[in-house]
Amino acid sequence: MRQAGREDALTTGVVVTDVEGGRERGADVVRDQLLDVLFREHYPTLLRLAVVMLGDRGAAEDAVQDAFVSLHRHWKRLRDHDAAAAYLRTAVLNRCRSWVRREVVRRAARPLRVLPDPPPDPEDAALAHERAGSVVAQMRTLPARQRDVLACRFVLELSVEETAQLLEIGEGTVKAHTHRGLRALQKRIEVAP
Repeated sequence: MRQAGREDALTTGVVVTDVEGGRERGADVVRDQLLDVLFREHYPTLLRLAVVMLGDRGAAEDAVQDAFVSLHRHWKRLRDHDAAAAYLRTAVLNRCRSWVRREVVRRAARPLRVLPDPPPDPEDAALAHERAGSVVAQMRTLPARQRDVLACRFVLELSVEETAQLLEIGEGTVKAHTHRGLRALQKRIEVAP
């Protein structure tokens, strides 16, 4: 019976109370359940975003994990729990930017090894890996704002409006950076051996 009440709390946002732990324990259970749902729904996309931004899977995993830890730590301060996904995207982007600033001197160009599900044919897998590595490597050479915009638009699949809100820039700026970034990528990929 008590389990059904917790499921209702997850969908309605109402805090569950129980005899053993009181209101705080119920709020913690609801928070943990909501965070679990957010993690399952958004982790893969946030990881792809961070990998594109950083070019390093380990650092990308750390950035996403730090964003979830931060959300957990600041859950009570979050005014609108529906905004938790936006909070996570912003937190991941900010952590990626900080990492790049810290590592810019030490970071050397390195190939990225991230692929979606590998194709069944080994030859197709090798070609897909090479193409993905080439695009990501070229994307990492773009100016930071163009890279941010392209990652939001094509990795996170956000609209122009959502990208503008996330990056705190105008919609016209998003369109301009998208156009310039795609044009630069096209030229670089055509020229690349």
